[in-house]
Amino acid sequence: MVIVMIERSRKWMLTLALLLFMMAGSASAKDCGDGIAPCDCGDTVVADWKFTKDLICSQGHGLIIGTDGITIDGAGYKITGTGSAACGWISETDPSAGGCGIYNPGYDNVVIKNLEVKDFCSGIALHGTCQNPVEKNTIETCKIHHNGNATDGKSHGIHACFMKWCTVKNNDIHHNTGAGDACGDGGNGIFLYAGRKEYGGNVITKNELHDNRKGGFFTKMMLHNAEITENHAYRNGQGGIILRCKKSDENLIEDNNASGNYGDGIFIGGRNNTIRSNIVKNNMAGFRISSHDVVGDGDGIDMGRSDGSFDNKLYDNIICGNEGTDIDTFGPDSRTVGENNTCDTTNYYDDEGTRRCSHSCIDTTELVRELSSQGWVIYIINDCEWCNKQKEVFGDAFEYLNYVNCDEDETACVNAKIKKIPCWVSPNGTHYTGYQTLSRLSELADEYQGVVQPTASEEIHEPVSEAASDASSTPGFGLIPALIAIFFFVILMKKSG
Repeated sequence: MVIVMIERSRKWMLTLALLLFMMAGSASAKDCGDGIAPCDCGDTVVADWKFTKDLICSQGHGLIIGTDGITIDGAGYKITGTGSAACGWISETDPSAGGCGIYNPGYDNVVIKNLEVKDFCSGIALHGTCQNPVEKNTIETCKIHHNGNATDGKSHGIHACFMKWCTVKNNDIHHNTGAGDACGDGGNGIFLYAGRKEYGGNVITKNELHDNRKGGFFTKMMLHNAEITENHAYRNGQGGIILRCKKSDENLIEDNNASGNYGDGIFIGGRNNTIRSNIVKNNMAGFRISSHDVVGDGDGIDMGRSDGSFDNKLYDNIICGNEGTDIDTFGPDSRTVGENNTCDTTNYYDDEGTRRCSHSCIDTTELVRELSSQGWVIYIINDCEWCNKQKEVFGDAFEYLNYVNCDEDETACVNAKIKKIPCWVSPNGTHYTGYQTLSRLSELADEYQGVVQPTASEEIHEPVSEAASDASSTPGFGLIPALIAIFFFVILMKKSG
């Protein structure tokens, strides 16, 4: 009975604090939305609302969600706080005690899109509870940056608690800060307190997560059945994608690029997760948050919890150039399995049927030099998932390849008889369609180098005729006719001799 009374008192105190906080936010706060009233700082949105101007909010929450099933469309406008809010009362499970750009206290089927949010404690907060999760919310195409107080509080770009079947996609989330070095402290791009394993189905996809004080994406407390896909996490201070809890189970981490972070690229604290087709390169041992931080040693993919990181599966990942270990497990009992990964260093991990990884890491700069000097060409288009992935594995070095963008030079692609994109064309005109791993490209370059080429004295240096360039825009495509001509020339010389 005493515990129940204390809990009730605590809830009443938090409710009172929230009401006082909301009252302080705006003396003229009102219900707003289409057909009701224009929305301004501190208002409660109870119908769809499309921004018509920027909002600058001096205190409190920017806007508060007040009903289910509404859409807030920023229309490219921004909502800005003071940049100096007091965020010290925020907890892991309650973001309401600090000013949020958009605060949802528990409503479902809400969409927040096309909005820039900056200079609040947390940019956007989804505040479910253990008994009442936030369901089917979507945050998309927002710019959420420079939120938080570096000396005060558990603030984040997006602060979500107890959410279910929610989607966070296509956002640019960066330069968010906070204070403290504990697991749930502030400064993540996205912070998700999952809360219960039943609250699954969340999708975090296609976000740019960079330059945040702690992790790009950081979750704790039993994340289950989530999909974390196609995100780009870089230059964060405590890892790229961090599933910290020992009960972060049965999630899919796929097609992400978690490179160039301080700390681990990907950290997996739980079991039965699938980690597939990620690029995890050049993460640094920084310990920027805490000298005893287990996430801070610059591993590529780290499954380092001896109390939780079991039975995870790794497929087709590229994990290279990390200052720590490319693939790190806590020990021989982790039962981690996988195949077709690319890496150089492992700790208690081997791909199926081999030692360490199936493929070793490739120096992309050297590979580009070799492919370019031999005359290989890659054909791409702008809107192509596999073309973009091909670019990502090369990084900045891609610009030094011989490439043709068929959206910009359709004639060249027609002349080269390109039918599928992406397409690599060898110096002798052979087509290799689809995405190619660095290891495969290195093998192809070595095979071509091994083919007997004309000696220097046999090479014919003629200007390429207009007809020849029309028939073949691929460098080296005319090599076969040239070799035939040399062959008959040598025969004629022998006969005349």
